[in-house]
Amino acid sequence: MILVLIICVGALYGVGLRRYHFPGTWAHAFSPRHTEARKAWWAAREKGRDWARSADQDEIRANSEVTAARERQEKRLCGLDQRIAELSSPGRGKQVEALGELVLFQHELVMESPSGKRSLALAGLKVRFEAGQVNYSVYCTDADGHVYRAKYPHRASAPDSGEQLFDEDQVRDFAVTIQNTVAQENLFRARLPLQLKDAESKREEVQADTSEEDVARQRLMKIRQRNRTRCEEVEFEVNDASQAWEALTGRVPPR
Repeated sequence: MILVLIICVGALYGVGLRRYHFPGTWAHAFSPRHTEARKAWWAAREKGRDWARSADQDEIRANSEVTAARERQEKRLCGLDQRIAELSSPGRGKQVEALGELVLFQHELVMESPSGKRSLALAGLKVRFEAGQVNYSVYCTDADGHVYRAKYPHRASAPDSGEQLFDEDQVRDFAVTIQNTVAQENLFRARLPLQLKDAESKREEVQADTSEEDVARQRLMKIRQRNRTRCEEVEFEVNDASQAWEALTGRVPPR
C-alpha cells in the first residue's frame, strides 16, 4: 500500500513538473503532436542556462587570477618589509650559546651576574680569556672601552659549597665562540648599509611592478566583454524560443 502511494505521489510530481516547464494545455505538455515544440523550447532553455553557468565560472576564475596576482605581490612586499625591518633593527637575534653568566646571541652578549644584567653589542667587542687560581675569566671590552668580566670558578670556595665548577677547555671554547660571533657581527654591520639599500630598492621595484596583475585584469576584461556579446546572442535565441512557445500556447514558459 505504501509503495503504491509512493508511486502515485512520484507520478503526480512528475506530471506537475512537466506542466510547469511546458505551460498550456495537457496536449501541449504531453501530446506527441507538440514534441518538436517542446524539444525546441527545452534545448534553447538549457543552452541559455548552460551558457550562463559557463560564463559565470569563467569570470570567477579570471577574477581569482587577478586576486591571486595581487596577493602574490603583497606577499613579496610583506617579505621585503620584514627583511627591511630586520636589517633596520636586528635586535638580539637568535641565541647562539650560553655558559655561566654569559648568554651569547647573534648580535648581543647578555651578562647576568649578581650585580645585575646588562647587554653588550657584539659590534667592536673585544674578548679575551684568562686563567686564575680560583676562576677562569672572560673579559669583554665594548666599543667605548668599558671592560666587563665573567667569572667561571674551577676551584670550590668550600668543600661542600655545591657551586658549579667549569673546565678550562669549556670556557676557552666558549670565549672562542664569542670571538667568532663578534667577527660575523662586524662583517654583518659592514655589509648592512648596502643590504638595506638593496632591500629598499627591491621593494620599490616590486611595488611598481604590477604587470602580473595587469595581465590578469586584461584577461578578465576580455572575458567580460566576450560574455556580454555572447550573452546577447544566447538571450536572443532563448527569447525567440520562448516567444514561439507563447505563440503556440498563449503561455510564457519559465526559464
